[in-house]
Amino acid sequence: MKKLIARVLCLAVALAATGFALAQAPKADDKSDATTRLQKTLQARLPKIKIEKVQPSPWPYLYEVISDDEMFYVDTTGDYLFYGKVMDTRTKEDLTAKRWNELQQVDFASLPFELALKQVKGKGSRKLAVFADPHCPYCVAFEKTLLEVDNVTVFTFLYPLESIHPGATERAKQIWCAKNRSAAWSDWMRSKKETPATSCNTEQLTTLKNLGDKLKVTGTPTLIFEDGHRIPGAIPKDQLEQEFKTAAPKKS
Repeated sequence: MKKLIARVLCLAVALAATGFALAQAPKADDKSDATTRLQKTLQARLPKIKIEKVQPSPWPYLYEVISDDEMFYVDTTGDYLFYGKVMDTRTKEDLTAKRWNELQQVDFASLPFELALKQVKGKGSRKLAVFADPHCPYCVAFEKTLLEVDNVTVFTFLYPLESIHPGATERAKQIWCAKNRSAAWSDWMRSKKETPATSCNTEQLTTLKNLGDKLKVTGTPTLIFEDGHRIPGAIPKDQLEQEFKTAAPKKS
C-alpha cells in the first residue's frame, strides 16, 4: 500500500509541476489532429517502441498510448509519460486493466472454428474459445475446471509457446495429426496419454500462430467469450460461470 501511495504522490507532484497542460487541452474538434501529432512526437522520441495508436482516454487531459502489448498515458503535449495503473479509489478497481481488456475485444464469430479442437458438453449452447499450449500447466488446470462445467462448447486453438515450453510445438503437431484431434488433446491434457506419432500437413498451426500474434495472445490459456471479451489465464469454475453470464446475449 505504501508503494501505491508513493506512486500516486509522484503522479500528483508531476501533474502539479507541469500544470497538467490544462492550458493546452485540445478542443473536441481538434482531437483528431492532436492524436496524430502526439503519435508522431512519441514515435520520434521513443523509436524502440512501436506506437500503434494514440487516443483520448476516459479521463480528462490524458491520452492512451497503445503499443505492442501494453498501454500507458501521456499528457496533451507528449512531454510527460505516465506509466502504471489508474485505480478507482472508491472501488479499488484497476481501471487500466479494465480499459485494456475493452480494447482487446475479439470478433468471436470471425474466429476460424474449422481449425479448432471442438468439445461439446450437454447442449453446448454456451461457447468458449481457448488458446492453449499442450505443455502449459495452467492449461492443464483449466482443462480440469472444464470437466466441472456443463452446457458448453469449447473451441481449443493450439498455440504452443515454444520459448516458454520447449517441445510444445512438436506435441501440438502430434495432436494435430491424430485421427481424432479433440480426443488426443483430452487424453494428453488429462492423463498425459500420448497419441501414436504420425505425420500430416501442419501449416494450419502456423495460421493459428499468426492469429494468436495478431490478437496479442501472450500467455496461455487465453479465454475468449461470445461477446468478445477475453480473460488471460486459468480461472476457477465460479468465475467461469460468472463470465458466461456476462457474455450471455441480453434479453430484449
